[in-house]
Amino acid sequence: MSSFREKQDAANIDKFFPIFSPFERAISYPYPAPDYSFSFYKGSFVKEICHKLDNRIPILSVGSNRSPYQLKRKFTLNEDISVTTATLYDSDIVYSASISAYGSVPATQWPCEGVAVNLNVLWLKEDQLNKMHLTEGLGIAYDFVKLKLETVKIKDFEYKKNIYGYVSVPGILPFQDKFPKRLSSISGKNIKLNDLSEINALQYMKDTQGSKGINLNEWLNKIINEKEYRFSILQNLRSKAIKPQNPNWKIIQATTKGELIV
Repeated sequence: MSSFREKQDAANIDKFFPIFSPFERAISYPYPAPDYSFSFYKGSFVKEICHKLDNRIPILSVGSNRSPYQLKRKFTLNEDISVTTATLYDSDIVYSASISAYGSVPATQWPCEGVAVNLNVLWLKEDQLNKMHLTEGLGIAYDFVKLKLETVKIKDFEYKKNIYGYVSVPGILPFQDKFPKRLSSISGKNIKLNDLSEINALQYMKDTQGSKGINLNEWLNKIINEKEYRFSILQNLRSKAIKPQNPNWKIIQATTKGELIV
């Protein structure tokens, strides 16, 4: 499970590793992601698989973990990680009833029969998985789960073992119609849910959390800089969240070493 290495040109580096202001970082979630496999190899972002994957743990990426930008923030380019393109079946990617420390409405998986979504799978070593748990707020923001067999297909090779992932602890954010809305930035087939951009999801959250009187930039500054205010929003969101009745996954009890990384 290895392939050739093609170092990316400057245009791709600029595309996948943008320099964001705090406001841009919040509204640009889940960030650009390539439609091909890639690796971090010897301090560079390169096309295709550069590392042996046999002893690594496959993690489905449903939100910002799809993007080189976020993976660089979490691991740095000096970590030897590989990402393979994949398709998720019978689920869609929707907004969760949460807001991150950097001001984005994060993604989560939602059962949706017949849907096929274009995602990727991140292959991690044990110590890298622990770091990922810490960045995902294990047990607080996200649960670690084992996905139902055959619901994820790797594009470049056949893989029949278990694939893991993260799903929102509180559940999904219900909009006006009491249904989830999918992330418009993530493509798929046989889509059944209405989609929404990140900036519009944030605007909806702001307005429904009693902050119609201030603009989005001001509200996001408050979310990012005032922890207690953000926690009060999270508590309100949890009271309205909806969880799936028949999930395509099973929660796995996992432990972490270290402090939460945000």
